[in-house]
Amino acid sequence: MSTNLAAAYDDVYRAKKPNRKTLRVDRWPTSRAEGCAYFAPGGARVLDVGCGSGVVLYNLRDKYDVLCGLELSAERVRTAQQTLDGLDAEVRAGNIETGVDYPDASFDTIVLSDVIEHIVNLWPAMEEMKRLLRPGGQVVLTTPNVASLRRRLMLLRGEFPSTAAADEGFAVRTQHELHDKGHLHYFTYSMLRKLFARYDFSDFRGYGIGRLGRVHQLVPSLLSSCCMVVATK
Repeated sequence: MSTNLAAAYDDVYRAKKPNRKTLRVDRWPTSRAEGCAYFAPGGARVLDVGCGSGVVLYNLRDKYDVLCGLELSAERVRTAQQTLDGLDAEVRAGNIETGVDYPDASFDTIVLSDVIEHIVNLWPAMEEMKRLLRPGGQVVLTTPNVASLRRRLMLLRGEFPSTAAADEGFAVRTQHELHDKGHLHYFTYSMLRKLFARYDFSDFRGYGIGRLGRVHQLVPSLLSSCCMVVATK
């Protein structure tokens, strides 16, 4: 299964280029990548699961001593390595579900920027992230909010509230791309709170982010198109 998924993602991302874009982290986040860079607290070591082009890790270079990335797609590994060239960084090919070759309590922070919805089996992935975090370490993640106002209205119209591809998930980029761009799970803030409680995380905080800044924070479950979450082990 993971081999097939990796091949599908390789096909989509084959032509992508390194990304050293500087994200705004001096204001309330307006995008998912900004949110991860903004809320990541800093420390010695960070692991970005599904690090993509490496842009989030690149923007964490002043917050952490060592930057580590994990990617299912070999194409994305190469791109992220180019983005992080010259930094104290390591990007590995691997799958968080099947385990990663790092010792227990290796990381102060684990980042998942629009990744958890792509993970096939959440349970072993959560167990592995808990193992890799030091006591008091944090998971910082974003994922589309399936309960946002726009998606609730789609359901009222009898349409599937897809969270990536348009046309109810059918507007994919290549013939090999997965439905809804590979989104396999759909989350609300409530679901994420229950997920982290299941693995005994001691603190859970949800934030609303987006182009309107702190306005999304008024009622995140309705006004934020993505769930921005920080959970403490």
